[in-house]
Amino acid sequence: MRDPYCELAPLYDLMAADPGIQAFYAEFQASLREAMKAHHVRPRVIVDLACGTGNTTVPWVAGPERKVVGVDQSEAMLRVARRKSARVRWVRQDIERLRLDVRADVVTCHFDALNHVLEADGLQRVFVNVARALRPGGLFQFDLNTRFMLQWLSTSEKLFRVGPHVFTAYNAFDAATGIATFHQLWFVKQGRLFRKVEVSVRERAYDDAGVRRMLHEAGLRLERVSVQRRLKGRPIRKLYLAVKHQAAFAECSTGPVRGDAQRAQAGRVASPSRCYST
Repeated sequence: MRDPYCELAPLYDLMAADPGIQAFYAEFQASLREAMKAHHVRPRVIVDLACGTGNTTVPWVAGPERKVVGVDQSEAMLRVARRKSARVRWVRQDIERLRLDVRADVVTCHFDALNHVLEADGLQRVFVNVARALRPGGLFQFDLNTRFMLQWLSTSEKLFRVGPHVFTAYNAFDAATGIATFHQLWFVKQGRLFRKVEVSVRERAYDDAGVRRMLHEAGLRLERVSVQRRLKGRPIRKLYLAVKHQAAFAECSTGPVRGDAQRAQAGRVASPSRCYST
């Protein structure tokens, strides 16, 4: 399958330099540091899922005793990330099929990356994988766009200037499926000319009750949900903190996740203990 970020990767950090995006980075770090202090977690291993170009990964490198792992499915994004730090172990994997050889004290997944998981069964698999990777008592921090955010983004087209480049953003929301399709049409300046680049990605919103249930079934307890941004008085982005149960949660790592059981019995889907390979 073609990497949807192949063309966007070299441009991503130009967008990420926006003060609004930088504010999110600072909030992610501050919130997680607060959580680590409250839960007495001194992380020796931090795993950042869907790390992109490494902006949420590299800041956690601190001293030779800490191991930091950045995971992303896009080789193009990882190519940029690798230039930022040789201290981070960069891993190319699909987070729905995550299989790491480390046990983490903290796992993160930021910038609505989990909204890109379009099926509930897929998100359940991600949570099972996170629970498998975490030590008991470990922390999992992630954020999600709300359904209202996805609907609102589909109501207008916008024009942005990023350095010497220009792009338009136009989005569509399918109320029946709850899936938004985001389109970007870039005009990338090359000398005196511009090269046209088209990027399309899709997102789905998940409600808090569903997220809480799926985390619980994976062996994770939803500890906190905070609203990061509001629009017209309504939440558009939320930040979540989950904790892995201290007791072993063998069921989630050895049997099918909810929704896959019947298909697994029919031989169409393997159980999570067999199907997640690198």
